[in-house]
Order: sequence, then C-alpha cells, then structure tokens
Amino acid sequence: MIENIPEINDIEVSEDYKQLWQDVSKPVQVQKAVNHGLSQEAAEKCFNQLVKRPYYLCEIAKLFNVKNIVEVGTAQGLQFFSFAHYLKQNNIDGHVWSADIIDVRNKEYAEKYKEYTTFSLGDRVKLYTVLNKIDVKIDMFYIDASHDKGDVLTDVEWLKKFQGDNPVWVFDDYDERFGCYHDINQIIATNPQHKIYRVGNAASGSPNHQVLVLGQI
Repeated sequence: MIENIPEINDIEVSEDYKQLWQDVSKPVQVQKAVNHGLSQEAAEKCFNQLVKRPYYLCEIAKLFNVKNIVEVGTAQGLQFFSFAHYLKQNNIDGHVWSADIIDVRNKEYAEKYKEYTTFSLGDRVKLYTVLNKIDVKIDMFYIDASHDKGDVLTDVEWLKKFQGDNPVWVFDDYDERFGCYHDINQIIATNPQHKIYRVGNAASGSPNHQVLVLGQI
C-alpha cells in the first residue's frame, strides 16, 4: 500500500550505491552543474539529493518483492545498474531490461552486471519486441525517456501488456516544464494508489519530482 512507502528524505544511502552513483552519474552531473552556472555549494546540495534516487527506487523494489524490471531511457545506466545491484545483492532471480536510442552506458558496469541486464538500442517498440519474444511478466516499470507530451502515454500503451498482477510504475520528471507532466496527470487521475515526491533539484537547479503508481494501468 502507498502508506507503507518510506519518504525519500528519510533514507540513508549505503556506501555501495553511493559508489555506483559516483562512478556512473557524478561526472555527468558535475558537467551539467557547470553548464548551468551553479555554485559549488549549490551543486553539492543537488548531488546530495540526487544520490538518493536510485537507492530509493531499489528500496521500493525490495518492499514489493520486485524481480523483473523494465526501464525506458537508460542514459549512462545509473538506475539500470542500481536495479541490477539490487538483484545481485539480494540473490534475486530476476532481470532488468532497458532501452535507449543511444548507448552511453558505463562500460565497466555494463560488464559487471551483464548477467542481470539486457540493453536494447532503440525505443519502446524495440523493447516491446524483446519482451514479447520471452513473454515475461514485469513487476516494476521505470519510465524516464522522452519528456514530450504524449510520449509517456505511448510508452505505457506499448508496455502495459507485460504487467504482472501487482506492478509498480515509476515516472520521472513530473514537473510542469515538461510535456510528460500532462501525460502523468492523466495516469494518476484514474489510479488512486499513487505517490508524488520530490527527488530534489536536478543539476540544472530546477526541481525534480517523480510519481509512483501501484497496480495495473
């Protein structure tokens, strides 16, 4: 149930997840902070918030006994590899599938977690094709690809076929500056079991929110 989900600000990130974030994501976030003219103090404040997100989602996965996970939008692979680490660390017989239209994954971690992960170069259609071949049921979806209006709804439409009985859906960048804000509003309007929470500030200095939805969409 939604009320059982902890608040992101209340969690303490373990050292292994911190190291993963530093290796995979921090160089990119540092460059973003420079590009947006953030002071060192402001940048460090953002980083201290951003490091919690991947671990938080893994804690949610653990809370709901998640095994199979699908992600749309891989980037360098921060969440992708964090989910894989969750599976390995907890000896869970599961897998993580992800897709992106470019491949900029961290090569070291791609090799480290190759037994737990499948990356597809392409969009939601490619991911659908891969999943359809193995007819797998997914326990958790993480949607973090195109932020244009209509794209999140399209992602869901392609992937909902693979929902398990009680899936967890997580939508990134629920903020008015993105077109996907309107898509996510449509989803939560008909799904009362949802939670909106602030991750912190992005390295651009702008606020970043996510939405978690429990149950089939």
